[in-house]
Amino acid sequence: MRSTFNIFFKAAETRPWLVLICLVFGGIAEAAGVGTLLPIVATISGGEGTSGSPLDQAIRQFMATIGVPTELGPMIALMSLFMILKAVLLFSALSYAGIASAAVAVDLRQRLLSALFRAQWRYYSEQSRGRFANAVANDAGRAGAAYHLSARVVAYTVQAVGYVTVAVLVNWKLAVLGLGIGLLIAGILGQLVRLSSKAGEKQTDRTSELTVQTVDMLSNIKPLKTMQRWRVSIDAMSLTLERLRKALVRREIFRHALVQGGDVLLAIVIGAAVYFAHTVWKTPLAELVVSGVIFFQILAIINRLQKFLQQAVELDSAYVKTEALITDATTNQEVWTGKATPDPALGCAFKGVSFAHAEAPVIQNLDLEVPAGAITVFMGPSGSGKTTIVDLLIGLHQADKGRIEIGGQPIEEIDMAAWRRMIGYVPQELSLLHATVRENITLGDPDIDDAAIWAALDQVNARDFVEALPEGLNTDVGDDGAKLSGGQRQRISLARALAASPKVLILDEVTSALDPTTEAAIVENIAALNNGRYTIVAITHRPAWTRIADRLYEVTPGKVTETKSAKARSA
Repeated sequence: MRSTFNIFFKAAETRPWLVLICLVFGGIAEAAGVGTLLPIVATISGGEGTSGSPLDQAIRQFMATIGVPTELGPMIALMSLFMILKAVLLFSALSYAGIASAAVAVDLRQRLLSALFRAQWRYYSEQSRGRFANAVANDAGRAGAAYHLSARVVAYTVQAVGYVTVAVLVNWKLAVLGLGIGLLIAGILGQLVRLSSKAGEKQTDRTSELTVQTVDMLSNIKPLKTMQRWRVSIDAMSLTLERLRKALVRREIFRHALVQGGDVLLAIVIGAAVYFAHTVWKTPLAELVVSGVIFFQILAIINRLQKFLQQAVELDSAYVKTEALITDATTNQEVWTGKATPDPALGCAFKGVSFAHAEAPVIQNLDLEVPAGAITVFMGPSGSGKTTIVDLLIGLHQADKGRIEIGGQPIEEIDMAAWRRMIGYVPQELSLLHATVRENITLGDPDIDDAAIWAALDQVNARDFVEALPEGLNTDVGDDGAKLSGGQRQRISLARALAASPKVLILDEVTSALDPTTEAAIVENIAALNNGRYTIVAITHRPAWTRIADRLYEVTPGKVTETKSAKARSA
């Protein structure tokens, strides 16, 4: 229950104290309305007589103070007014909580995505994409629902406190009896709530596992289907699905056991309590009737409270795990304190740079230059460290030793956000959005207009094929660009990198999956871009790039050697 209250009071984008104030005043209004029953029942049963209860006297005194006669009609009207006020306040509080639950879900998603993009690249590369996808798509929504349920739990808790207070003022012995029975029911049913909490946590874990497996499987659907190996993946997923089914079954059993078990206990104890109060304690009729109403309300509230508490604890694990993921990503965020404006027109350099992955050396004492306005090519076999060199240049990794300079300034002293905005990047794994050509090139950047898009397409000789598409820039490219050829996808990726007018263009194995003819065309396009406008850095293991390189580095595990390119030899 503590975690449920923590969600209510600590969730961002909410006003818990405003909701709580409405609930408290609503509880006071409800207590006053129920308390008014005392003089009403006393009047109906015995004329002007009173029950002798402190609450009955207080209500009559209040009515006399505000000038309302202690007659049946005015008293019923006053009671109705209190109950209407209670309804308005509770409606306001719970409606706000329902609206705020959407804000909680949105806030969690925004903070998680923001933390993810600010995290160190090393941290991100060690995580599962499915884990984050599940948190954004599923757990954040369940967390919002958990907040809404937590607000209802708080609301019923306030109501229960209010009714217990009224019960004490009516007849303290009956109040103690009712409270004792209520706590007994809560204790009996509390075990079901705890079991529901465990089932909810299992559901959260199994759903996350299922999402991770689904993302991984769909990312590899083509080879799985082509080699007819998808049944193994489906069988592996079936185990997770079976575990999820069992968690859902347990949740439903505990949920319905709580509902029906609560109703059974409620029927038994109400009858026993009324009989005991009348035959043993000889409670006056007015107090017995009002206490009975209060007693019934307390037990009904406790019953409903536990139902909502059960639903809340089934979901609060999603909130807790999403917050933990945000904290984890935030703890591993990049730390860049530099403020200097980078100047790539002065070139870049590595001086005695060493870097290791998990204590496994990748590069050692590396010295090299990336001249401004030239094409620098890093050539070598897969796994030799070419991409790591570029990741260090981008700032995705930090050198263990040595100095990396951007425009003559240490990379630690430059404004990293400004530096990355100067970079156009084409990754080895071409990944297009399931969206239009326009959206794939702009990536949602409103500063990139159609003129910039067409200019970028012209630079990579892609205007003709885009104009020939059914809807031009508005053509949907399909899932990961499935409606386009490999060369067309490559050109869209290049246009994306060029559309924001970068100073530095980084190409990571951009022709590794292309045939020689298409590769030659792409290489020629890149060479045509080399008019001093861009500093181009290319990673490759294909010899075609040596023809256009101004500076060529051969990269082998643990060693980088500068060598003459075909272009340099022919000059």
